[in-house]
Amino acid sequence: MLRRTLFASAAAALLAACGKTDDPAPEAASNDTPAGSGGKIDAKLAELGVELPEASVPIAAYTPWRKVDNIVYIAGQGPSDKGTVGKDYTTEQAYELAKEAVILSLSQLKAACGGDLDRVKQCVQLQCIVRSTSDFTEQHLVANGASELLRDIFGDAGLAARAAVGTNSLPVGFVVEIIATFEVA
Repeated sequence: MLRRTLFASAAAALLAACGKTDDPAPEAASNDTPAGSGGKIDAKLAELGVELPEASVPIAAYTPWRKVDNIVYIAGQGPSDKGTVGKDYTTEQAYELAKEAVILSLSQLKAACGGDLDRVKQCVQLQCIVRSTSDFTEQHLVANGASELLRDIFGDAGLAARAAVGTNSLPVGFVVEIIATFEVA
């Protein structure tokens, strides 16, 4: 039952990351996000060669992020690549796609923080869902792409409690989907 709930939540979050609508999500629309805060985290991103794209708007009935008190929940984000790990992609290629998905999550987080990623205190939880063949067992190594990038950006505060699971299908054919939760100031 818990597994069904997890996958239902993941599926709902993935649908949010799958496209664009004419109207941005209510929370996303309420924040004018500056191009860059120019702070410590923006400098670290530049040092790592990471450029955050503009936060996308959902294509379904959800919000790309939700802030409750000092916790920001980021809806599932996935790279544009489609396919299956163990068939179309190697573990190493999927590792890079997990990094791409977490970069999209950071774009949403930046929107939730009004453009200032220096407000991030820590990544609380990270969920990595990997579309993979039934015999693929290296989901944890794919998830390391996201975890290691967050660690490189935020230091130890970027390391989160984590789940890495495999599935036979993800919305719009995503290879990897990342769902993240952050504590902010």
